[in-house]
Amino acid sequence: MLIGTGRPAAQVAPAALASTFVTSVAGVVTFTILSLSQHGPVAPDWPTGIALGAGGLAGSYAGARLQSRLPDAAIRRIVGVLVVGIGARYLWAGVA
Repeated sequence: MLIGTGRPAAQVAPAALASTFVTSVAGVVTFTILSLSQHGPVAPDWPTGIALGAGGLAGSYAGARLQSRLPDAAIRRIVGVLVVGIGARYLWAGVA
């Protein structure tokens, strides 16, 4: 949303990463607490979470290194293509 409103990717990336980190930690804490008092599979899937977290850290590092080397217009196009592609996939999954 912020890139779409014209903000440069260098300003948007730290805010997006920080908000993702905070919501991830809040989710893990919440579901860990719920798993103590609820019956059934409520606890976080730790191996998947750790794998996704490691991938996120690697992607964040790679993105930070590449961001200074790519023009802002290229980053906007890449993000736009990804958003449209993910939206099309969700649409296709909902129709099929």
